[in-house]
Amino acid sequence: MSRRSRLPDSLRWRAVGWMEMELSQADAARRLNVSHSVVQRLWDQYQSEDSVSRRHVSGRPRVTTPAEDRFLVLSARRRSTTVPQLVADHFVASRRRISATTVRRRLHNAGLYARRPVVCAPSTDDREGPSYVGQENTFPGPDSNELLYSSQTSPDSHWRAIQGIC
Repeated sequence: MSRRSRLPDSLRWRAVGWMEMELSQADAARRLNVSHSVVQRLWDQYQSEDSVSRRHVSGRPRVTTPAEDRFLVLSARRRSTTVPQLVADHFVASRRRISATTVRRRLHNAGLYARRPVVCAPSTDDREGPSYVGQENTFPGPDSNELLYSSQTSPDSHWRAIQGIC
């Protein structure tokens, strides 16, 4: 029975370099003395993840790649979209379905949190003059029931929204 040996990262990157210089996968496999399927999987991994490093991790495999995570975060930051819109955008871009819970987790990891836009009446303080509570934390949305994402949320605005206090 043959023993499987792991291809070092230096040779993995060398194979990617050869293929970027338009050398065929079969020629790269011959130069490395490995099967063409090894080089094909290596090339597929490089195109999808921008990496050729093997990670030995236990547990359930990730649904999204790091590149897809960056896409979700950038999409959420560019425009204040809802989670269902981000799920649809991801499907259009990658032709793979992911759950809304996965999108929420990825945005949480990037520091983006869900909130509802709160419009409050101005409150006055005798010492400081008029202050507009929560004004910087509101975004116009297509529907007031949809959650919007922003990195400008504060715990006070959430507490006021929960309590119904402006």
